Amino acid sequence: MRLPTIPTRFLPTTIPSEYKLPARTSARTRVTHESGTWFCSQVDQVLYTKVSGRGSGTYEAVTFMDANTGRCDKATRAWSGDLAPFNEPISLHFHGPLHLKQVAFYQPNSDGSYSRKGFYHAQSQTAEGITFMGNFGGTAGSGVFTSAFGNSLSFVNSHGNGGASQPIILADTTVSDTADFSMFTDQKCDDGSCGYIQPGAAARKGFPGPNRMFLFEFSMPHSPPNADGSDPSDKPALWLLNARIPYTQQYDKCSCWDFGCGEFDIFEVVNKHDEKALSTFHLNPLGFGDPNYFRRPSDGPIKVALFMDGNDGGRVSVKVLGRSDGARFGGALSAGEVNELKKKSEGRVSEYVINWPAA
Repeated sequence: MRLPTIPTRFLPTTIPSEYKLPARTSARTRVTHESGTWFCSQVDQVLYTKVSGRGSGTYEAVTFMDANTGRCDKATRAWSGDLAPFNEPISLHFHGPLHLKQVAFYQPNSDGSYSRKGFYHAQSQTAEGITFMGNFGGTAGSGVFTSAFGNSLSFVNSHGNGGASQPIILADTTVSDTADFSMFTDQKCDDGSCGYIQPGAAARKGFPGPNRMFLFEFSMPHSPPNADGSDPSDKPALWLLNARIPYTQQYDKCSCWDFGCGEFDIFEVVNKHDEKALSTFHLNPLGFGDPNYFRRPSDGPIKVALFMDGNDGGRVSVKVLGRSDGARFGGALSAGEVNELKKKSEGRVSEYVINWPAA
């Protein structure tokens, strides 16, 4: 999701050759073209492979920003390895209308189990190891605003639609379709590992990789009509970015987004008021996404697992786990639980091999 209200998608105009029909679906699956986007079948899981099919490459990372002149310098940064450049620290991003019930971030242990390193639970107002942020710099005591670069990264208020002077926990409520907030770890960027940060911006470290597991519980209810009777945006989204992007300028040119550092739209409603949500990978700014779609959880929360595996060319799975059952995400996942989350869904599964063109 490139823009806060108008997602920029770079989907192909024809169904890509590497697309595979979802399991247990006939070759006569209906393909529709709606408002510039391809849709096929509703699925419960999309499994991407060869996410880092090129093996290595480069992108242009910001190295200097001058708020007086608008100067934005960049330097070439090399990436390599399975899942790259998505093996670098990432930030999570959310756009309403969306009710975020809980999120958990896990990393692997040597025995195949995973330990929870970050957690948010809305009802209990619990936040451990995470920080809510947004692009509201200079409005409420954190971050900066400049005429050259706009609002920097800052802390965000409890409704995700304005700034805050210090870290605040997101409220247990549906954020509106004008809200656009993000999530980082609670670790400060004071050791140089975050890369370049816009001077004056608030910042926290991204979620490290390459192997990660995220569990989400959320709903995406439809927006009510605007107070003036106009049609609301009503296009919720959940996506991740290379954390270097929001550190500089998330929604304009002074970032590495246009130069290949990576975005993954995890669960995005592309068309206004739609009941379909897609996933898409972006690199400079070419994108590949599966035309199969998830059902938008407009009538109640669901649980979703995102698994990022830095092996075998890079594997990423987005898997709907079903309706919410009220249980909290645990502090640890056994090797058996991890395997259950990683394996193919018992529902409809789409396997998509990314075929990036040569750099």
